[in-house]
Amino acid sequence: MDPVIRALAHLDSAAMAAFLQQLVRTPSVYLPGTPGASEQAVVQLIHDLLRSWGWDPRWTEVAPGRPNLVADLQGAQPGPLLLFEGHSDVVTPGDPAAWRDAPFSGRIEGRRLYGRGACDMKGGLAAMLFAARALQLAGAPFTGTLRLLIPVDEEGMMLGIKAMVARGEADGAAGCIVCEPEGGELCVAQKGSLRLRLLSHGRIAHGAMPHQGVNALTGMVRWLGRVLELEAALNAEHGAHPLLGPIYISPTVARAPCSGDASQINCLPDLCDAFLDIRTVPAVDHGALIGRIAALGEAVRAEWPVHRFAVEVIDDRPAVEIDPAHPLACAVAAAHTRVYGAPPPLGGVPGSTDGTILARERGIPVVVYGPGDKWLPHQPNEYVDLDEVARAAQVYIIAALDFFAALPT
Repeated sequence: MDPVIRALAHLDSAAMAAFLQQLVRTPSVYLPGTPGASEQAVVQLIHDLLRSWGWDPRWTEVAPGRPNLVADLQGAQPGPLLLFEGHSDVVTPGDPAAWRDAPFSGRIEGRRLYGRGACDMKGGLAAMLFAARALQLAGAPFTGTLRLLIPVDEEGMMLGIKAMVARGEADGAAGCIVCEPEGGELCVAQKGSLRLRLLSHGRIAHGAMPHQGVNALTGMVRWLGRVLELEAALNAEHGAHPLLGPIYISPTVARAPCSGDASQINCLPDLCDAFLDIRTVPAVDHGALIGRIAALGEAVRAEWPVHRFAVEVIDDRPAVEIDPAHPLACAVAAAHTRVYGAPPPLGGVPGSTDGTILARERGIPVVVYGPGDKWLPHQPNEYVDLDEVARAAQVYIIAALDFFAALPT
């Protein structure tokens, strides 16, 4: 029998939906300082499932209560390494009153399963797990190794995938399918994410005597005005990326003063900080961009020498993309076409994923493809379509077998 047909016959969609409901009903929001608010309970569910299948998953704590999980399925013969990747954490549900049901209800209505994390990305996580199980039951009919990476903290600073890379879990991989929700698109590009903290230093003084001090907030306002103009300049230089769109520079937090006693209207703040969330395209060099932002501060200082500025890099994830003709992209496109009857549209990830770290740190070709509406994550009443989850699992099975078959051994 054709290995693809044999593997698809072993895909248990009912068990997959039931396990996905368990995943959604098990909160995995990380809240520092709140006992039990971490990914551990969900990772334990996955660990126990894999053990029941006869797998030997590797459990490694990145921080207390925050375990990474890695598991391998060896093919019939040794060969290349393919990664399936899906994170275990979800964002906070926010105000429960904004939800029709309890945020972690896992309620099924028709073919939709509701709850925080259903779309981002426990639907993709369940699909990749049960696709791997189907391949196992079919006798792992491929030459190579399929490795499941299930890291913590994708919604934070990506500590989980960074730890996996540091441990060598991704070394030598021929490719990675990141199973994030993309609504049927085959995403071959991901925006860069640069998070900066801008600091403006001043000297406290009475508001009635501002000439006796230096207003750090005034300096920051002058600097931010020029930084916001930089967004338009960058887009004029680079144009909109065909899959990722324009570059964004968004101030998201501003504080003055930054700590200590509450602000007083009649005092000049001696320190002001502002945080920038910058989303870039592959043509933008982050180091050069940081330099331009710092130079704008120096330009302000040249006009008003009393100001002093600094830039701190909080996180730096460059934009990444691969050629749509790469064998990994071709394998996923062909698999999607077989399942849906039409080729997938090419797309780009508006944010960044754990795949950004894999591409940057190890040069691994990455595509992002998974069940769920790409514009739905982090919103109230999040849901995923169970039929879409099942089709994603079928795509993963077919794509894995096609990709292994296309690679030299």
